[in-house]
Amino acid sequence: MFGYYAGQVGEQVKAALERSGKTNKASFRSIKTRISVDSTGRIARATLKGSTGDPALDAAIREVLTGLQLREAPPAGMPPSILLDVSEIRPNAN
Repeated sequence: MFGYYAGQVGEQVKAALERSGKTNKASFRSIKTRISVDSTGRIARATLKGSTGDPALDAAIREVLTGLQLREAPPAGMPPSILLDVSEIRPNAN
């Protein structure tokens, strides 16, 4: 059950990064991100485990993710911290 939720969160995180004007022009292959999700499904904290190589982009990723409201609250008993591997973000032409 936790794996399914983490997968859904990963898809929502990737979509948020692709939508945001702060990150949608960026391109990176993979970045590990640890997020803390509160009981309502809001990302309370996001930290990068590594770097994209661009400090401004790293800060923008943290900013976009922190406060993001997920579609669902975490399942009962799930640890509040999730390690995601966000991969294949490509520049958006918009």
